[in-house]
Amino acid sequence: MNSLKFEGKGFTFFKIHFVNVILTLFTVTLLYPWAMVREIKFFCHNLSLAGQPFVFTGTTRSFFKDYIKTFLVFLCIFLVCIGGGIIFGVYQSSMVSIPFYFVTVIVCIILIYFFLPIVLHGSINYRFDHTNWGEIKSTYSGKLSELVPLYFTGMLLTSLTGGIYQAWYQVKLARYLLQNIRFGSLRFDFSGESKKLFFLFLKGTLLSFITLGIYGIWYAKELYEYSVNNVVVRKGDQEFNLHSDANTLEVFEMMVGNFLLIVLTLGIGASWAYMRYYSFIINHCVVPADFDFSLIDESQENEIVGPTTTHWLDKWNPKLIA
Repeated sequence: MNSLKFEGKGFTFFKIHFVNVILTLFTVTLLYPWAMVREIKFFCHNLSLAGQPFVFTGTTRSFFKDYIKTFLVFLCIFLVCIGGGIIFGVYQSSMVSIPFYFVTVIVCIILIYFFLPIVLHGSINYRFDHTNWGEIKSTYSGKLSELVPLYFTGMLLTSLTGGIYQAWYQVKLARYLLQNIRFGSLRFDFSGESKKLFFLFLKGTLLSFITLGIYGIWYAKELYEYSVNNVVVRKGDQEFNLHSDANTLEVFEMMVGNFLLIVLTLGIGASWAYMRYYSFIINHCVVPADFDFSLIDESQENEIVGPTTTHWLDKWNPKLIA
């Protein structure tokens, strides 16, 4: 029996998402926090575990300040890049104009790479710290001082190796994030191997190219199975892996159906496509039938309390939604 279930309806989500997009655009994203809280509450309300829905307790006010700070940072980076372009246009006859513009672009790219993990951290932090399942609470204990170098190094090595390091980077990132998530007394880990993911990427890319994209259906199924089957759940001495029960035909129906929904409706059907995708991801993620959910309690097991960190990055523990 599949204990995870998602029952979101496309039309209901369309009404929420349509209003959110309009308000976000007309307010220059200032109402983005309010819009995202509405969407997350919709997802949690329609997501259930063992027949009991999740509840999202977050409010707009609880992360609005961090969102504004992040918004201003990215606005400043954007203005610096635009300013560099303007100066280049005005003084393009000068010998230093090209090096100046080149340095400006590089600095902006570095700043964006630096702040992306901060946004990731803040989003995960906010979502998990405000999501409950009955009396059971979830938490995220990751630190920016650990996530920023992991993210930055991974993206840099992936770029320098032409994408080869991507497999190693994704496994390290997944393992770090899962190891810092708690769901009551449950702990998580990721058992995937980087080499296996690399060869999965290599085979999938080559065969998809050779078959003009036809193998992409099998490739998507293999990636989904790899992601789900390597999620480890622990409670005390007990341990189990999640399991994917998706077959190729179901993946084909989901992918082709979503493509047609979006293309034939000129994008209007994106909300229905998103619901179909989310339902597929959740409903094919199987928890072992013999696991007793009553064993989950509120305690946070095996927590090791270390000394208070003094790293400057950890002084800012943002909570926002991306």
